[in-house]
Amino acid sequence: MSMRTRAVAMATAALLGAGATGIALAPGASAASYHGIDGSGAVADDLQDEEDLGVDNYAESNATALWQTVLYADGAQWQDEDGDLQPFKKNQIDGTFGPETESATQWWQEHYNIAENDGVVTDPSWEFAQRWLTGPTSGGTVTYVGDARNVTLKRVSGKYRVRIKGAGPWKLAYYDQLG
Repeated sequence: MSMRTRAVAMATAALLGAGATGIALAPGASAASYHGIDGSGAVADDLQDEEDLGVDNYAESNATALWQTVLYADGAQWQDEDGDLQPFKKNQIDGTFGPETESATQWWQEHYNIAENDGVVTDPSWEFAQRWLTGPTSGGTVTYVGDARNVTLKRVSGKYRVRIKGAGPWKLAYYDQLG
């Protein structure tokens, strides 16, 4: 038996043995551990398959901060305790999906005639927002062209990044992590 054949036989036996003992051989642990907003190629389909966001779904996350960035860009408004509408401001991009974000999301959904206008971000909301993404440019810059202002997001190696409060370092847009 040649050295190459013997090496292939030993590698095959090792792989079969690992499978028999229940050891999972996965490609990179880092690829499997990412649970965030992703995209590659053209931005035309980046947001069409994202998770639901709301007070009960990823309420404290960088993914929520990305959604709040959309609200800010589109000039969304939220209703205060007196029933008055307040503008959703840049300093409210904090990654917490509380009553103000829920109200602003509902306003946004009604404003753009989204059928599901209950303040929970589901596929119809993501898909509508996706229409207003442009890029990426060199360096991974993606622009959300909002009704009130344009905002910058970042997409590097297929993973979106967002800035909390619209400033500071770029954070991966994780669903299950804030900050």
